[in-house]
Amino acid sequence: MQTITDIYKSYKENTDNPLDKKVFKELCEKFNISVVENILLQGKIFNMRHNLSNLSIRIIERNPSAPTIDWWESNKYKQELLSQGKKLYDAETNTGEKWFIYYTDPWYCKYHWEKKKCKTPNKTAYRFTPTRGLKGNKEKLTRLIKDDELAYLKFKKHGDI
Repeated sequence: MQTITDIYKSYKENTDNPLDKKVFKELCEKFNISVVENILLQGKIFNMRHNLSNLSIRIIERNPSAPTIDWWESNKYKQELLSQGKKLYDAETNTGEKWFIYYTDPWYCKYHWEKKKCKTPNKTAYRFTPTRGLKGNKEKLTRLIKDDELAYLKFKKHGDI
């Protein structure tokens, strides 16, 4: 995995008058935040250029025959059951309270790197992983969808692009 330090070293070697590392890092961070907030979360497609193809957010239909556990809600419910002194479900004895909660909406949104148009050698060795955590890009998308129930209309369905 290439870090900002690796990128800066390459930049410094190939530039006559390089920026200070701190300024370079800050500039990269602001650029990335701007791309996510002003392009991707607005339903637009970002062309990364240099044959790297596009980033976007897509709507993916859920497979109803393979339900996905909502771990956030499940763990909240699990703690609620434990605080009430209830016994959690045991698959061996088939007793106790079941605590898994599954997503029920027919779709979900996710970041998508359009790899098939990418012309980078060994592209299967690479992946795009959005940041997590309170300030991460996954959380920004989740918050957008939860705060604005019509926000998903900005994004294209998986097969429509």
